[in-house]
Amino acid sequence: MTRRNGLKRFRKYTPLYLLMLPGIAYLIINNYAPMFGMFIAFKNINFSAGIFESDWIGFKNFEYLFKTTDAFIITRNTILYNAAFIVIGTVLSIAVAILLNEIRVKVLSRFYQSVIVLPHLISFVVVGYLVYAALSLETGFMNKTILPLFGIESISWYTEPKYWPVILTVVQL
Repeated sequence: MTRRNGLKRFRKYTPLYLLMLPGIAYLIINNYAPMFGMFIAFKNINFSAGIFESDWIGFKNFEYLFKTTDAFIITRNTILYNAAFIVIGTVLSIAVAILLNEIRVKVLSRFYQSVIVLPHLISFVVVGYLVYAALSLETGFMNKTILPLFGIESISWYTEPKYWPVILTVVQL
């Protein structure tokens, strides 16, 4: 392709290139820019000196991590949580897709699709506050409304480790 043909082709598709810019900017800012911080794992961070002036220590941070007794627990939890998110998420997605396919009224189908997509547009900070509002010991919706209906006393959701796998999986999904 000659330079002239390339310029002609570029001008022809300029609107499409402009439409790509926001997506590319989002991809770079959210997926690639944080990768520059990976070198922090290989440094002994001295906050008074700053990240770039801190001493380079190589794999010593990883040695320290894997010498602790928690390394196995951390790795196991990460693998099991991700497996649960993938399996349960896939099953629920397929079930919801089948249910949406059964809706014959187009307006209702589009409404439900929009409602399903909305949580993905909410900030994680807002999601955290919503979960806190639902599970708070003093003022939470679960402890003040749902549990009394069944005659169950308030539960301290945040201090009991046995509830966290369910809370994390439900919030993620």
